[in-house]
Amino acid sequence: MVFTSNGRTAEQHIIIAGAGRVGHRTAQVLDDYGHAVYLIERDHETADQVTGRHTGIVVEGDATDPEILRQTEPENADILAALTGDGTTNFAVCAEVRHLADDVRTVARVDEPEQVDTAKEFVDEIIYPERAGSKAAINRIQGNDIRTLEDVAGDLDVLNIRVDPRSPVAGKQLKEILFPDGSQIISDADGTEIARPETTLEPDRRYLVAAEPSVADDVHKLLIG
Repeated sequence: MVFTSNGRTAEQHIIIAGAGRVGHRTAQVLDDYGHAVYLIERDHETADQVTGRHTGIVVEGDATDPEILRQTEPENADILAALTGDGTTNFAVCAEVRHLADDVRTVARVDEPEQVDTAKEFVDEIIYPERAGSKAAINRIQGNDIRTLEDVAGDLDVLNIRVDPRSPVAGKQLKEILFPDGSQIISDADGTEIARPETTLEPDRRYLVAAEPSVADDVHKLLIG
């Protein structure tokens, strides 16, 4: 059994290779979602910096090295996301983890269009173009419950979120719910109706939510429990 940094049972065991801007941000969000996140970084200075900021486990070393990968317990992992800035390295990491645990789902960030076809041999999900960054990575890793719309201009997050039946807001009208400042339910995900104070958040139904980055994690927790 794997636990998160706050002691709760983890939803998933996720390994992320690369603690740069994309990898670190992805790790932070997934940790907030309740996943157990192992973050691998080969650069000593970067690894040292994120150790103080990331609440999960940071492993310093080369993620293509099987001895380094073993420190992240790949045999228990659900997903490995290779998010370094080099597509070739990301392929190598995904290929190596398959030798250690062939049922791990792999996600790789690529930086050249011709790498997409090459990656299919080792990789289950591709993140391209690079500009999509952590939002695309979170979508590929997180699965279906929460989807970040990747092409919205600026820093505002527009999220497509399924209301978990166990959430404290499931079945309640919007006028009964205290959402964080800087967030707003826009509509149901089908775009059939604008959200109003009397709109009821139905369990298992999806809604579009706009949120400033500083409160996006609080919105996630409110809607998915």
